[in-house]
Amino acid sequence: MVIDHMNAIWFGEAFFPLHLLGRASFPLFCYAVAAAVMKKDAGGAGRYAAKLLVLGALVQPFYQLALGLETGNVVFTLAAGAALAAFSSRVRPWQIYALYIVAALSMLLPTALEFGLAGIMLPSAIVLALRGQRSVYPFLILLLFSANMGGLLETLRQGMGGNVWIAYSAVGLASTLLPWLVLSIAKDLKPSGRYLPKYALHVFYPAHLLLLKALGLAFFT
Repeated sequence: MVIDHMNAIWFGEAFFPLHLLGRASFPLFCYAVAAAVMKKDAGGAGRYAAKLLVLGALVQPFYQLALGLETGNVVFTLAAGAALAAFSSRVRPWQIYALYIVAALSMLLPTALEFGLAGIMLPSAIVLALRGQRSVYPFLILLLFSANMGGLLETLRQGMGGNVWIAYSAVGLASTLLPWLVLSIAKDLKPSGRYLPKYALHVFYPAHLLLLKALGLAFFT
């Protein structure tokens, strides 16, 4: 995530390999949200989603200042994803799978939230996969692949042609394979206690955006 934001804030997305590395971040956040939701009952998951919503509101000014974007930041997406994931097992598989397809198709259009509807649906797909529902795997891959494709039709309309398909395919593969690689390595690590205070990462997200923006103004403008 930090590498991705360095590339965006300091270099204006000039280094595509750094952008690809950053694609591992959001799926891993979704995995963490899914794991948290699975540990809670419906009421607990609702409170968890509400806390993320508050955090998203607090982060938004830092997000807009640092990145210059008008979309809602990723924490809003995760909050909606947590709320939906809590109820994903209460509907029939074909119903949630239909929603996954709609979510993926929606990414052809511009989105008001980072990672859009596909990003919102992703934690629920991870929850179902972790619960052993193998039929969700193709839809999980579809959501991972499409979550970074917001506004694809508009990009194609601007006439970038084949380069767009190459770039988006690379991004989709990075979003799908890199998180799997990180989790494959992590599962072999020795379990340990918490490394940081409970809310350290909540503070880190806006703090690192502000710091990168300040350093960018000092050294890259």
